[in-house]
Amino acid sequence: MDTLILVKNRLDRALTLALKYLTITLFVALLTILTVNMVVRFLPFSPSLEWMDEIVELCIASMVFYGAAAVWMVKGHFSAGNWITKVCKRRRLICLYRLMVELVSLGFMSIFFYYSFQLMMKSQEVTAVFQMPKAVQYSCMPISAAIMVIYSLGAVLVELAGVLKDRD
Repeated sequence: MDTLILVKNRLDRALTLALKYLTITLFVALLTILTVNMVVRFLPFSPSLEWMDEIVELCIASMVFYGAAAVWMVKGHFSAGNWITKVCKRRRLICLYRLMVELVSLGFMSIFFYYSFQLMMKSQEVTAVFQMPKAVQYSCMPISAAIMVIYSLGAVLVELAGVLKDRD
């Protein structure tokens, strides 16, 4: 069992780092492309940058969704705070409340995964310049949603264990 937990923790750290560095890399690429675009506007020979829109779209979408998954994994997203512990002192009720929140989150992420996967699979369009399938651009949504569903399932199990364990 300890080996399984160790492997899970290593995979968790690796995925967190991968998403973190992917998001940073996408941001730097986006910053570089937009800076080059601004500089090129003032040059007299102005090379064509018609490809820029496709890359900017890909970078922004991927950065937003993979970044959201990374934040979801470490529970770094904004929330209403831990006000429930001030109102209620019964540990089991607190775990029950958190379980309901996690179930709602899991439901939302599951719906998001389903519809983003459907969008990706049904997409037949290609981009104008690179002729890249739009499904490639859309793939960041179901991938990040799948990550969030997995972590939401883990949170549901943790809170369910808290509800079942604590006997007030």
